Amino acid sequence: MSDKTVEKIRAFLQKTILPVLKKKRELESKIHMSVELQISARYVLLTLICGFIVFVPIGYILYHSELEQMRIIFHYKEREYDLILTDIYKMAIVLYLVGMFIVTELSKKNIHRITEYMKDIIKSTNRITINNLENERLNVEGTQNELKEIASTINSMLDRLELSYETQKQFVSDASHELRTPIAVVQGYINMLDRWGSKDVEILEESVDAIKNEAKSMQELVEKLLFLSRHDKKTLKLKKKKFDVGKLVEEMLKEGKIMVKDKNIEPLDINSVILYGDQQTIKEAVRVLFENAVKYTEKGDTIYLGCEREGKNCVITIADTGLGMDEKDMDNVFHRFYRSDHVRNGKVSGHGLGLSIAKLIVLKHAGTIQVKSQYTKGTCFRIVLPIKSY
Repeated sequence: MSDKTVEKIRAFLQKTILPVLKKKRELESKIHMSVELQISARYVLLTLICGFIVFVPIGYILYHSELEQMRIIFHYKEREYDLILTDIYKMAIVLYLVGMFIVTELSKKNIHRITEYMKDIIKSTNRITINNLENERLNVEGTQNELKEIASTINSMLDRLELSYETQKQFVSDASHELRTPIAVVQGYINMLDRWGSKDVEILEESVDAIKNEAKSMQELVEKLLFLSRHDKKTLKLKKKKFDVGKLVEEMLKEGKIMVKDKNIEPLDINSVILYGDQQTIKEAVRVLFENAVKYTEKGDTIYLGCEREGKNCVITIADTGLGMDEKDMDNVFHRFYRSDHVRNGKVSGHGLGLSIAKLIVLKHAGTIQVKSQYTKGTCFRIVLPIKSY
């Protein structure tokens, strides 16, 4: 078909069919009909059109040919029946109309049942608020096919919303709890200085040091909360490039030996491994695990750092001979704000956010964190990152 022919057909359709469709849409917009009535009307119209297409040509042939007076004779139970073909045609039309009426009524009942269930869905969803999100769900009993699938999908969405809301509520509660302690400490020292402590040099120095430490703690907590917030809002962006992970681990090893004097910082195998990723965030993840190792080891314990290639993966190892973890801790250690009872009782500083941040960073690089630990014997973390060619 040539381009000119296509253009002519399109122009013809634009002049004839499109105006009709436009008028139809305008008319439908002016007539307010329920969904139930619209479906029923269209169903009746469809059956009438089908009947018109079938019976009109047959009737025309019958009444404009020699078939009009054709007779059909047949025997049934020793009786003879003589029927004219046009009478059979009229009977077929009547039976079709009766059948159409019966089917239409049955369809209307079925459509009514569907629309009533849809109304129930609307009422149920309108009742759901943040206060009753936990208890309100759509009833899927007695429904079939797409309606049941719709109700189940909405229920699944509500489950996700409830989980997200509960997680957010717990997150706000935990963050408020973590901020409450340093704020109370700062307020206590300020009140003491305001009353009489500013005249005592020793108390003044103690208060300044305490306020500085608590301010630093709050700053670290706020930075971690902002990192998690950016991740949750999908605004955390990574600046990926090729870099040598082995050099990154060597830098961490040198920094650790300078900063930590009362513990042994030892290297494992440190090999050169080129990785495509965000160097700064990966370094932050390694630093989190290293600082945890420093926190949870005693004087004279050993902390190990290593980097090597295993197949198509880069593996960064941070191990220690410190406090270790029991099975319960290992199941929850990556949850936000989680801190084990041994750590809380031992008054080890921290907010319980570092490992969750480290895990998010590793997951952003399509990697995993593996952990092995034994209480009082030590812990070993392995960051496994896939090596990709770009």
